Order: sequence, then C-alpha cells, then structure tokens
Amino acid sequence: MSKKCVYCKSDVPDSRSMEICDRCGVGVWGPKQWANIKNETDAAQERGDLNFNSGECLDKKKFA
Repeated sequence: MSKKCVYCKSDVPDSRSMEICDRCGVGVWGPKQWANIKNETDAAQERGDLNFNSGECLDKKKFA
C-alpha cells in the first residue's frame, strides 16, 4: 500500500519518513528547508529514532 500526501493526497514514496510529497513540502517550507527536513527525518528513520511506538526499541541496548 502506497503512502499519500497529507496535503494533496498524491503518492509519496514508501521509503519516505513523512507523508508529504515534494511539491507540498516545497510549497510549505521552501526548497532549502524542505530538503533539510527530508534529509534529517530520513536519517532519523534509518537510525531507528522514529520507531518510538515499536516494542522492538525496548530490546535495544540503548534502552537497557
């Protein structure tokens, strides 16, 4: 199931950490800030920092 943009309902890549398309992201925050937001949230997702609702996080040593 693909993600939809919360603003315009267009398709958003499944790998994206936020459900906002590039067109709406640029429209809301501007191109430079949107690029920074995407980079930072995608990096946080890769590190697992956005999995706060997952019981899986409790098993990791940083929470032990």
